[in-house]
Amino acid sequence: MLGLWTATWLFVLLLAGLLWLGDLSLQWPVLLVPVLWALVAIRPRRSGRPPDAWDPIPPPVRTDTVERPALRRPRDEWE
Repeated sequence: MLGLWTATWLFVLLLAGLLWLGDLSLQWPVLLVPVLWALVAIRPRRSGRPPDAWDPIPPPVRTDTVERPALRRPRDEWE
């Protein structure tokens, strides 16, 4: 709905600007932009999975840890 509202206002403002400053017979193709925008806004959408079936967001993996790495005792070659 917001896309259609935006396309309508864009069309109105572009038309007002063309009538005030421009030449409508020459610059009319600029009005196709909001028309295409409105067509995209009202297109039928595919129904995907319902919102309650979304995959859960995995917990983030910390990459900024400053923990000291685990130290092992040096192995003695003779043991």
